[in-house]
Amino acid sequence: MFNSVALDVAISLVFIYLLYSLLATVLSEIIATTLGLRARNLKEAVDRMLSDQKVTNFWLRFWDSLNFMKNPNNKVINAFYNTSEIKYLGSQGMFSIPSAFKASSFSKALLNILLGDGPVTREKVESALGTIIRSAEGVTDEDKKIKILDSETAKYILGLWEDSGGDLEKFKLQIEAWFDRTMEQATEWYKRKIQIVLLVLGFFMAWFFYADTFMIVKNLSVDKSAREQMVSMVNAYVQNNKTVIDNTIKKDSADLKSFNQKLDSLMAVKSKLEADIAVASGILGLGGWLPDTVIVAVDAKSKLKIYNPQLDPASLSGKETVLSGGKIHFTFKEKLNYMLRLFYHHFFGFLITAIAISLGAPFWFDLLNKLMKLRVAIKEKVGGSTSSLVRKDAGGEAVG
Repeated sequence: MFNSVALDVAISLVFIYLLYSLLATVLSEIIATTLGLRARNLKEAVDRMLSDQKVTNFWLRFWDSLNFMKNPNNKVINAFYNTSEIKYLGSQGMFSIPSAFKASSFSKALLNILLGDGPVTREKVESALGTIIRSAEGVTDEDKKIKILDSETAKYILGLWEDSGGDLEKFKLQIEAWFDRTMEQATEWYKRKIQIVLLVLGFFMAWFFYADTFMIVKNLSVDKSAREQMVSMVNAYVQNNKTVIDNTIKKDSADLKSFNQKLDSLMAVKSKLEADIAVASGILGLGGWLPDTVIVAVDAKSKLKIYNPQLDPASLSGKETVLSGGKIHFTFKEKLNYMLRLFYHHFFGFLITAIAISLGAPFWFDLLNKLMKLRVAIKEKVGGSTSSLVRKDAGGEAVG
């Protein structure tokens, strides 16, 4: 008979990681949508293109890398975002900054702040870039005293102009290619930021749901009923969900729904995931926030206390273990104290769960599918061998 405890434990653990990863992804998407993190990341990338790097010390750079709410505010970036080409791509109100725009829009807006309105000519391009560079180097130009771009940026754009051989169409393509290269890196910046968000969310989720990896593995290893229920749940989930979508990256504004539609969709997915997690938590006895009352029974053989719903006895204080009619009653303050003691007793287990969640749902979904295929293959192999032995025994041959 097929029975692999280690494989079933691994499948159940990966499934738990998948559910929490999916919920963390949805929560991070809700946060990103509400705070406009994509728009901020895009604006930071454009500012990085148009402004020279400011020399700062290590701690300022470290804080800058963690500042998700960055909103560059200087003469260059303000002029760029106030051009008609960019300004009207965003909606009104708090989401006025566009989340994405095409390379052609970047090129048109950049030439607009460089050359002003009117036709783009070779003479105007060379004159504007030359004026900016001379102004930055301290050479006074009576006709144009305002420095539109920093010197290093202006020199780079001048290099693109020279590479295009003075051809305006080629020059625009060079600018668009520059934008596309930067956006590839900006996507990586955004992924790293979301990775940090997932790690932080993952830790708080593990803490709130009492999802200690060590405890989950221990419970699954000794509880055959829990393993069987989890594997059954995994089977049903895999059959009903053939793909998992990583919705943390949107490359084009056309991919984005309206704000309200997107939040409604995300909230619906969130509710479904919370229901799945509630079922899994019930099977494994997870849950960090205590109910008002916990029923306590004593096992006749081991004399150990059995809590319903399950909790961590080590995180209870002496006062909280006092029974009243076979029950423990918890105040709000006692619930908070219990949560704090869970943090102390299970920090490393929560941390491992958080790191697992930060790897993302696609990773765990692919691994889960591979493990389920392996389980089926082993089951078929063992079942085939057993059938063969039965046939041999029926034929009168010796069976080893």
